[in-house]
Amino acid sequence: SMRWCRSPQKNSQYDGSFLVRGDGNKASNEPYVLSVYYGGKVYNIKIRYLEDTQQYSLGSGLRRSDKFNSVKDMVEFHKNSPIILVDGREQKYTRGPYCYLTHPPNLHRQKASLSL
Repeated sequence: SMRWCRSPQKNSQYDGSFLVRGDGNKASNEPYVLSVYYGGKVYNIKIRYLEDTQQYSLGSGLRRSDKFNSVKDMVEFHKNSPIILVDGREQKYTRGPYCYLTHPPNLHRQKASLSL
């Protein structure tokens, strides 16, 4: 649920806090969502599964993006290479801030969607 998704990040209040969760639409080509807390907002970024290469990639696929053999590899990469955050609620595309993944949420009391 969105409450579950937002709660760990709001509790941590650290820019770069992140959570990978299952995508509610159950599409096989977009199995997960990366939720990132930054600047008081939660950004939700689709994680796509590319069947032709059997790899994962971030975003809508409209722009070139890096490909990874696993979601864990993707997360590790973005701890050292920033993600460009885009606010999906904006009427026009505006490039947002750059953000490194820094703090996975403390889930000792919550069930994780994906073990990283």
